[in-house]
Amino acid sequence: MMVYGVGLVVGNLAGGRAADRDRDRALVLALFGLTLTLALFGLLAGNATASVVLVFVMGVTGFASVPGMITRVTDYAHGAALAASANVSASNVGNALGAWLGGLAITAGLGYTSPLYVGAGIALLSTVVMVIAARRARSPRTADRAPTS
Repeated sequence: MMVYGVGLVVGNLAGGRAADRDRDRALVLALFGLTLTLALFGLLAGNATASVVLVFVMGVTGFASVPGMITRVTDYAHGAALAASANVSASNVGNALGAWLGGLAITAGLGYTSPLYVGAGIALLSTVVMVIAARRARSPRTADRAPTS
C-alpha cells in the first residue's frame, strides 16, 4: 500500500505539471501508460520484484491523469461549481464497473491476473476516447465550443 501510495503522489505531481504544459497530451500518455502497466503486470505478476515496481508504476500512471481530467471537466463546464464532482462520480462508477468486470473474469475461470487485463482493456478504451476528444477539441469546426483556458 505504501509503494502504491508513493506512486499516487508522484503521479499526481507529475500529471499536474504535464497537464500545465499540454493537458490532452498528458492525459493520453497517462492513460496509455496505465494500459501498458496493467498488461505488463498481468504478465509479470508471478515475479515479486516486478510486482512491487509495477504497483508503484500503476500508482504513477493511474493518478497522472487526475489533474488533467479534473481541469478538462471544469474548463468545459466553464467553472461550474459542481463540475469537479462529475469527475469523482465517474471515477466511482468506473471503480465499481472495473471490480465487477474483473470479478466476472475470475468467475469465468480466467485466473486471478485476469482483472489486470480487463483493466488494461478499459484503460485502452479510455485512451482511444481521449485521443478522439483531443482531436475534436483541436478541430477548427469545434474550436468555438472548446474552453478558453
